[in-house]
Order: sequence, then C-alpha cells, then structure tokens
Amino acid sequence: MAITVDNKPKQGVFSSFQKAANTKKVYSNWIDRRYHRVEKPDNKTASIIAASSAIGTLIPMAIFAKKQFGKISLKNLFKIDYEVPQMLGVSAGSILGGVASGLVVDKKTSKKRKINEGVFQFMNATVPTLLVGGALKLLEDNTKYHNSKPVRIAAVVTGLIAGMPLAAFLSNIINDPKDKEPDRKLTLKDSIINMDDAIGALVLADFPLVKHLHLEKAMPAIFAWCGYRAGQSN
Repeated sequence: MAITVDNKPKQGVFSSFQKAANTKKVYSNWIDRRYHRVEKPDNKTASIIAASSAIGTLIPMAIFAKKQFGKISLKNLFKIDYEVPQMLGVSAGSILGGVASGLVVDKKTSKKRKINEGVFQFMNATVPTLLVGGALKLLEDNTKYHNSKPVRIAAVVTGLIAGMPLAAFLSNIINDPKDKEPDRKLTLKDSIINMDDAIGALVLADFPLVKHLHLEKAMPAIFAWCGYRAGQSN
C-alpha cells in the first residue's frame, strides 16, 4: 500500500496512525486495524504463517526450558520463569518465524512493509516490558518503596504509557532512518487494542491477581500471535 509523502509538520506520537487519505476505508474495522492489513490473506497463506510463528515461539521456549529445568518436556515449556531475557527471546523468535514465512508465501505484499511491521511488533512487545522491568529493578533496591503496591502499580502504568509511544518512535527510526516517509503514528485507540502485547510487563510486576490468573502461561500464545500478525500484515 503506497503512502503519499507530504510536507505537513509532524505531530505527536498519539496522532494519526497513517496519513493516507483513505485511512478509514483501509481500516474498516478494529480487526483490520489490529492486524494492520488491507485484506485478509487466503487460508493457506495464513496457516503457513501461523505455523511458522508457532515454531518460532517454541524454539526459544525449548532453549529456556532446557536451561531452567535440565530437560525439554511439554510440562516444562509452560513452567518457564519469564524474566526480561525470556520475553525478548520468545517474542523475537515468534516474530522472526512469522515474518520469514510471510515474506516467502505472501506474494501480494511489499516485503519492506512486512519487515517494518515485524520491527514494530517486536518493539511494541519489548520496549514497555523493558521500561517496566527497569523501574521494578530500581524499586528492589529501595527499601522504602519496595513493598509499596501503589508505587509498583504506578511504575507499571508509567512504563506502559511511555513504552508504547516510545516503541512507535524507535520503530520509525529503524524502519525509515532517512525519514523519507511520514512516521507511523500511534493513536490512543491503537494503544488500547494492542495492549495485550505488553502483558509481559504485568507478569514482571508479579501482582497477586496476575499470579492468580497465571498470565505467564498465556505469554507463548500472545507472542505467537504477534508473530502471526507481523507475518500476514499487508
């Protein structure tokens, strides 16, 4: 999909998601906006991308399971203790798997656009998590606020609010270092519908409700979904 370059001043990160005149037509519903696509891929293409994303997710999971438990088993795969390195590794594997297969089987889509979407998905899944992880690490060394739930909640919320626009900003720099095209912007609506990408931040926060819901067990599926979305984006 071609995007016309204009000379209008750039707006803030929480601005238009895309400057094309037919934005409303392109993103006809929240699902297409969520998947950043103009049209849904055919079933064969979608199945291959989904399988590749799943494989890309399982490979780093197997490596981490082997390292943590000494052996690889289905049970151990879903008992992985997720810290920042594990989240980075699994999300990177899923997105690489999805994008690589998408580049091969999806002939209709610009390869550059698909790679750009992979970068965006990876940054969106990891930058908020890194910010939250860093903030919580600082709290560990602070005896006054270490066990303060309000402070921990504030750290998580701040990391998420700052992390998602920062992820968009960094993605624009990586994808278009010479600034030849209008930046991809992130609206508040986009942030809300992509919030599950940052679920790793909630797992790191280790809140009682999160532990009770066992959200860490859903992380492989969420990461695989990120890879699938990047691979079929058009």
